[in-house]
Amino acid sequence: CFVILTVLFPPPDQIDPVPPNATVVFEVEVYSVSRGPRSMEAFKMMDLDEDRSLTKEEVKQYLQLEYEKGGKPRNVAFYEKIMADIFRKSDQDSDGHISAKEYNIYGHDEL
Repeated sequence: CFVILTVLFPPPDQIDPVPPNATVVFEVEVYSVSRGPRSMEAFKMMDLDEDRSLTKEEVKQYLQLEYEKGGKPRNVAFYEKIMADIFRKSDQDSDGHISAKEYNIYGHDEL
């Protein structure tokens, strides 16, 4: 996989600056590709009652499982703070639920 960037202005602190309008080629090795947190697969995993909306309890259970799986369980206040932020950003109609439409703000999966 290659990424090509056109450099318009080289950084001023560079010892050997790249000439203006030069093309820099980076070789990138991909180690893994996985679904992001906004994937509909993640939504379905959180939606325990399969009603196509997420409650605070469903999100909290999912967060607890993910942090425990990663070996980093947290206290209740930590999850409450994260849930408040998630619902503040995602619950656009302020009904206390995050619908599938509110959750998947991109309308499709991102890489």
